[in-house]
Amino acid sequence: MSKEYLFNRKMFLVRVIYAGILAALVFLFGIYSISRGSSLKYLWIFTCFLCVYTLITNFIAISYPEKIVIDNNEISFSAFNKTHVYSIKELIGFRIKEQQLAQRMYIRVNKYSLFRGRYWIDLRAYNDYKDLGKSLLEIEETVHPNSLKANIKKNNAMYEERKKNDVPKGKRGSH
Repeated sequence: MSKEYLFNRKMFLVRVIYAGILAALVFLFGIYSISRGSSLKYLWIFTCFLCVYTLITNFIAISYPEKIVIDNNEISFSAFNKTHVYSIKELIGFRIKEQQLAQRMYIRVNKYSLFRGRYWIDLRAYNDYKDLGKSLLEIEETVHPNSLKANIKKNNAMYEERKKNDVPKGKRGSH
């Protein structure tokens, strides 16, 4: 069964497209300032570097996917008519750094690089975001079943189950 998760259109426009356009404008102004002999030459060089990085992550590497599709066999990240597709069975790496309070995830897939395999997911920006987060974590657990993170989750689940089945202290009988 295939499940599709879409980034909110307005949020995508502001966070990805407008941010990329702003980075392009700042880059052009930085190049202009450097060529005119600005006294802040090194600051503008650094700023231009950051702008190029932003343009690559926003538009070339699709690090902020507009659509995520998960089915039984593969996961795909898409934006700007580009799609990165990964077979779940062939994944050698699928690591998630979670920011649970902010509802964000940073995902690294296989041998990631600047141009592929790194995705920043703001869960609340997607439809059915709780299911998306759960599905991504399940994929991570499938790929890395013996990781420390997976073992902690298993132990926590066992602890909760024991806690549920345990008799309260006051009803254990008299001493």
